[in-house]
Amino acid sequence: MHDALDFKIESIQAGFPDCIARRQVSQDRWEELRIEFEFDSYSFVKHKHDSDGVDMIVCWKHNWKECPEHIEIIELSKLINSLESISSEIAHDEKKLTAYNKFTREKRLEGYTFKEIAVLWQQNKNETEKQKTVKSNNDSTTWKEFCKIKRKEGLSFKEISELWKAK
Repeated sequence: MHDALDFKIESIQAGFPDCIARRQVSQDRWEELRIEFEFDSYSFVKHKHDSDGVDMIVCWKHNWKECPEHIEIIELSKLINSLESISSEIAHDEKKLTAYNKFTREKRLEGYTFKEIAVLWQQNKNETEKQKTVKSNNDSTTWKEFCKIKRKEGLSFKEISELWKAK
């Protein structure tokens, strides 16, 4: 799983937080992640964990509506189809990256969250090799270019998807 999400696990422990990992955020910089594993995200509250002591919660179901914005959530039930489809791609040779790993690494370096990356990956996967084009100011714009433009305008991926579908 950590290969698919492009993490480097440093330690797993019984105490809080459950995991210490690293992920690359730029060419020469890695960030430390304090990760808690829960079946559902609200269990974090039930277990009385300190929200300042964790950077990410990996859970099956995200049901903590008041989750602080600084905590990144990876909801596995939403990612499982993508993760299953790439499991056959994960190479035994650690030097060889899968298409998903390359895509994830590229998007993480651009500052996207895993939730946003999952949406983008699914959309890329569902597209045919010939990408749809949108006429914008008499120029053809691919989905990727359209996304970049709209992200710079501050739109969410949900809003971008709705705009793309409406074109």
